[in-house]
Amino acid sequence: MSQVASKTVFLRAVAIAALMIAAGGIALGDDTPPPANPAQGGRHNNPAWIACKQQADDQKLQRGDARREFMKTCVKSAKSSGAAPATS
Repeated sequence: MSQVASKTVFLRAVAIAALMIAAGGIALGDDTPPPANPAQGGRHNNPAWIACKQQADDQKLQRGDARREFMKTCVKSAKSSGAAPATS
C-alpha cells in the first residue's frame, strides 16, 4: 500500500469514528431526565391553588368530594378576588 493510500484510509477511519462519536452523543443527549417539576405552568404552580391546598390540609380534609368542592370554591373565590387566599 502506498503512503498516500494509507493516509487516505487513516483519514477515512478517523472521519467515520468522529461521525460515530457525534451520532452517539446525540442519541445519548436525547435521554434527558424529566424536569424536577413536571407540572410547569399547571395548577400546581398556581399560588391560589397552593394556598387552597394548604388550607385544605390544615382543615384535615380527606380526599374525596368534600375536599374537591372546597378546592373548587376556594380557587374560584381566589380568582375572582385577584389574590391568593391567606394561609393562616
